[in-house]
Amino acid sequence: MQTQKLSYRAVAALGFLVYFFSYAMRLDYSASLVAIVSDLGITNTMASAAVTGSFITYGAGQIVCGFIGDRISPIKMITAAMLGTVLVNIAVSFCSNIAAITMLWSLNGICQAMLWPPLTRFFSEQIDSERFSDAITVVALASSVGTIFVYIFVPFILEFTVWRNVFRCMAVFGTLIIFVWCFSTRKVPMHSIAGSSEKIRKHTYHKTSAWKLICVSGLIPVFLIIIIHGALRDGIQTWLPMIANEKYGLNESSSVLSTAVLPALSIMSVIFANLIYHRLRNELKAIFIMFAVAFAATAPMGLGFDIPALVTIILASLVAGCMHGVNMLMSVIPENFSKFGMVSTFTGILNAFTYVGASVSSYGFAAVSDSIGWDAVLVSWLIMASIGAFICLLKIKGWSVFLGNIKSDSQKILLKAARTQTRQGVCPESDK
Repeated sequence: MQTQKLSYRAVAALGFLVYFFSYAMRLDYSASLVAIVSDLGITNTMASAAVTGSFITYGAGQIVCGFIGDRISPIKMITAAMLGTVLVNIAVSFCSNIAAITMLWSLNGICQAMLWPPLTRFFSEQIDSERFSDAITVVALASSVGTIFVYIFVPFILEFTVWRNVFRCMAVFGTLIIFVWCFSTRKVPMHSIAGSSEKIRKHTYHKTSAWKLICVSGLIPVFLIIIIHGALRDGIQTWLPMIANEKYGLNESSSVLSTAVLPALSIMSVIFANLIYHRLRNELKAIFIMFAVAFAATAPMGLGFDIPALVTIILASLVAGCMHGVNMLMSVIPENFSKFGMVSTFTGILNAFTYVGASVSSYGFAAVSDSIGWDAVLVSWLIMASIGAFICLLKIKGWSVFLGNIKSDSQKILLKAARTQTRQGVCPESDK
């Protein structure tokens, strides 16, 4: 069969569709939480176990799937992932036991983990580096638009029928997208890492380990920033409807619908983050700006000001939106390692830390709310935003140096730095 390379628009459109509906099939449980808790007669903490389980399996699966994504066809891997998440959504719709739902939703985390790392590799091999951040922005917008869809669609379903039909409808949508993906990519050539694209083969510096590159680039402290942004992004997204319901007394459907402002602000934040990145060409500088905005937004809530429900929802949505912007910027970082053939690998590593934060927040915020109250959760948001901004400020200079070495093709400088850190015991000779 004759092969062909897709245009940028086709690649971006496919990425948008796949991530839109995969995100919808990940978020539908969180959006249905209020109805599930009411129908099954369980506590917030019990209901959060499924979200926590999916975050843990998603985060753990990211590292493995990132490694695999650089070595097998990303097209086949994405197809398998979409099929798996469709089947899980169907199964959940027939469950009434929270333990079974938790197990199934944890499996959904594994399926979802198979999507993003190979998708970034797909982008890296199909489009040029200058437009990589634009493609990532399109996919980031897909998650925000998907969130708007879920937070409008789910209340509509809950108004007329049971929560189980939410998952069944999502499964139908996901099945349609699988057919679109398979048909559109049927002529696209994809190779293993040994036969990787000319773009990667041409620029490979040196066969080295991901651990050495982590050390040389100074990413270790950045992992804490990633954890914090994951906790804020997914924690707010998961529990904001419950805050509206329990703290301000909004009913079930209204509490879900009122948070539709969250993805709207996320869209603006993602676009803003991409504009900043194109201007600064430094991910950490742009991330610092996003965390600074988040800090300003969390201050009125965390300092205990008496603010109405609508203001709280808008400020919390702004914080979550900024974290979506941070997530887009974090997703651009792996492209810096394309010359080492490790785009998918680093995507998996960074995403894994995102979901460490997401796992902690999904259970942690629920536990804090059950024992102390939602006001204490709001205080934690302020603390996390301030820590994230501070670490960014400390690491900007070091990351700038690394980017300079990468862009100037300074192989000797990178390898010398790796040897220096090895002698200091920072970066052990894991290659040997």
